[in-house]
Amino acid sequence: MKILFLDIDGVLNSRAYDCRRNWNEQTNIDETRLPLVKEIVEKTGAGIVLTSTWRRHLDSAMNACDEAGEYVVRTFAKQGLRIFSKTPDLGGGASRRDEVTAWLSEHDKIVETFVILDDCAFGWEELSPFYIHTNPHFGNGVEEEHAIRAIAILNGETI
Repeated sequence: MKILFLDIDGVLNSRAYDCRRNWNEQTNIDETRLPLVKEIVEKTGAGIVLTSTWRRHLDSAMNACDEAGEYVVRTFAKQGLRIFSKTPDLGGGASRRDEVTAWLSEHDKIVETFVILDDCAFGWEELSPFYIHTNPHFGNGVEEEHAIRAIAILNGETI
């Protein structure tokens, strides 16, 4: 199985989005970014594994366990997207790399290949070849160039 490790803040939103979003409603996800995620999933068959701290709002079956979780599930569903799994919460001292590595270790028999979409630029070490950096400060989070690269990595193609 192909896996898309997906962060939300900084990937599915940006500083530019924050300037125009409605702060009186739950609008943390810039829905204009989700078609790019959908494109990645459709062109690769990848399952989405949530790495974001937003994963704490989903139960082990990837159903909403609170209002924030309902927002995430509902917003993804608008694009026909479903979250397959989430990385474990290893506590305050663990890095996102540690959590992705733990998930990969637990699911090593089913993972064919993977890609990581995240705005955190540091600490990926051995996972760096699979990491795609989004820039929420000077960009829109995930952009077309990131989707193209993610599809290529997941499909074993060169860019």
